[in-house]
Amino acid sequence: MPAPRTTSARAARRARCASLRRAPHGGVAGALTVAALLGTLAVEATAQERVSLEVGTVLATNSRTHFDAQLAGMRTQLERLFRYSSYQLVKQEQSDVSCGKPASFEIPGGRRLRVMPKQARGGRVSLNLALMKDSHVLMNTDLTLGKRGLIMVGGPRYENGVLIIWIGARRMPEASIVPPALEVQAPPTAGSTQAAGAIE
Repeated sequence: MPAPRTTSARAARRARCASLRRAPHGGVAGALTVAALLGTLAVEATAQERVSLEVGTVLATNSRTHFDAQLAGMRTQLERLFRYSSYQLVKQEQSDVSCGKPASFEIPGGRRLRVMPKQARGGRVSLNLALMKDSHVLMNTDLTLGKRGLIMVGGPRYENGVLIIWIGARRMPEASIVPPALEVQAPPTAGSTQAAGAIE
């Protein structure tokens, strides 16, 4: 009979319209949740980037002619940047830290050098350097080192010469960083309270 078919067709259309009205809310919520999770992972990945730092201190003087064999690898740089007849390694330290976490190195003469990696991208590492003595900040600067980058800072007087401080930084291999797992599920259906994504 025609009447029942018309009623059934109207009911089907109403059901489809109701489904279409509900579906976008779940889809948008799912997309926003996934986007939020990906943003969180990006922040965590930056925080997990680890940097290997090396700080060395050299005593440079004109009291004699001498070059410490331990400094052979940087002889060219030292003699090009400075004009002393003697270079003696005083101290060398190494530390591995995550971006955003400072490392502290003792410098002869009661000084302390704080090195904080800010970002590591590709072969470049951005650092904040702060040289302090007691509560006084003697130097505070930001810089970026390239791949296998090294910077030398000459300055504070010590004993019968001056101290030359070198700072090296390199990004550690990604294989040593274990990222959190991301499980992305399908957007929830209408009436469902299931999360769109989860980090385990």
